[in-house]
Amino acid sequence: MKRILVLCFIAIATIACKNQENPADVAEGTATVAEDKNTFKGEFIYLADAAVLTTKNEIYAVRIDDKMKELNDLAVPLKQTEFDMVNVIIKGEVVPNPLKQETGEGWNEMVIIKEILEVTPASSAAVVAPIN
Repeated sequence: MKRILVLCFIAIATIACKNQENPADVAEGTATVAEDKNTFKGEFIYLADAAVLTTKNEIYAVRIDDKMKELNDLAVPLKQTEFDMVNVIIKGEVVPNPLKQETGEGWNEMVIIKEILEVTPASSAAVVAPIN
């Protein structure tokens, strides 16, 4: 049940932020990484027992291993809260998600991180303010 709630939260956050323009994408002089099928640029989050990478076109589970833990260690100082995502550029391999095949929960595909190229704080965060 906890996994379903985490995945629902991530999906809602992703949909809510989908139409926001990333200032880093339109700024002049920003470095670009040559994209290929093994390079992924997106937002990363790790909560309890679920790691997710949200790219421009896809959402992937991330295999929880030493490389993912290294990425999370780099991400933690860049977050204001544990629910913040960070921008990442990684190289990795896409495989079918074994959790989805076993339980039917989670994303269809999983990224296995091979190399961490860049980790930066998210440029904007969706803030929900109470109505007075």
